[in-house]
Amino acid sequence: MSSFGFTFLSRTALGQAERMMFGANAGVRDEVGFLIVHQRYADHLFPGTSVLHTRLRYTLLIPWLYQSLRAKRPAPKDFAQAFIDLEHRLTGRLQYKDGEGEPDGVIGGEVYPRAISQPPAYVYWTALAKWGLIAARPDGRQWSRPDMARLLAGGSKRALHDDDGKPLETIAWPITGLIDAPLDWESNGKMTLELSSDERAFLARKLRAVRSPTDPSEPSLLAKLVGRPLKEAERSWDDEILGLAGKEAARLRRAGQAAALSAIGRAVYAALVESVKEERDKRPQENLHRKDLVDVVDKWGVQAAALDFARFLEDVGHLPTAVEAVLRETIAWVRSKKKNPAPLLGVYERAEYSRKGDRARLANNQFGVDRRMEWQGDKHGYAQPLHYRWDNVKRLLRDLEDVA
Repeated sequence: MSSFGFTFLSRTALGQAERMMFGANAGVRDEVGFLIVHQRYADHLFPGTSVLHTRLRYTLLIPWLYQSLRAKRPAPKDFAQAFIDLEHRLTGRLQYKDGEGEPDGVIGGEVYPRAISQPPAYVYWTALAKWGLIAARPDGRQWSRPDMARLLAGGSKRALHDDDGKPLETIAWPITGLIDAPLDWESNGKMTLELSSDERAFLARKLRAVRSPTDPSEPSLLAKLVGRPLKEAERSWDDEILGLAGKEAARLRRAGQAAALSAIGRAVYAALVESVKEERDKRPQENLHRKDLVDVVDKWGVQAAALDFARFLEDVGHLPTAVEAVLRETIAWVRSKKKNPAPLLGVYERAEYSRKGDRARLANNQFGVDRRMEWQGDKHGYAQPLHYRWDNVKRLLRDLEDVA
């Protein structure tokens, strides 16, 4: 048994967190699979970003924590608690209290001194790798947090191995070229998430070097937005952003069209549940989501109908059959200009059941009846387009606005 350890959340857990956050932000849970489209476009346009991100300075604070721990070299068996203590102390230093600290974006600040389930290192780990603040492994893969833990415990006499069982003894420390921590880093005084001018310049260089996932010769859209004022851009596919996107403009425009299509699809889903509960289950419903569907189609129908579906599939890659079918049938329904979504019931029912099984609300069985009994239309959020983490991206890049 290992003499040190961490509690690490899996990629599955991260996906669950994103689904939860996405549902809260957009007002509707991911019932039939539109979140897949959201994640794939967002990962391409804004590599390394997450719906859990708050402020950009965390991408420096976390490596500094690792560097501090490496310098202090606690006994291997004490490593896990040592890192937890450092991260917890950081939250306390950032927490806004009595006019000091950081009032915006502190992870865990609202519950401190209680522990948090999603600490900064977990939230920002992918960003640290994607943005070059933690170098890749010799085999080109990203470091995992457990492997970093093993490297930090490298003073042990026991042989250390990575997740694949390969020895770590000769591997160089992957955090290099990092800007120095501020002079008061080791103190217990209050600090904020505001970047110094040197930190802004350093992170601007890092983010401007983030490449397109499909064309390493091209900067990502995220890289192109560094230093730009983005407050007026409500959505990532607004004309202002399209004008900065360069070779990514066509993909970004399709992302906007897919977002519009997904808004309609989410409205269709809620309208179908409302109709089935009224017509099949004989439980009268307010005409909330059926009316909203008309408004959503009026607002987003033209943009959704313009989507080149073949190019869209090239953008997002393979989709589960049931999800692709929902999108195909929905765009055909929008283009037909029909008003009644009833012809879409079968394809939506199959898609929801493929994802949720006996928790599916549209299912034509007793489980579906039970789930519809629990469903309350006035508490089911109204449909919005996919956001591709845009508010989080703007918040991160706000700290680099006007940087040279």
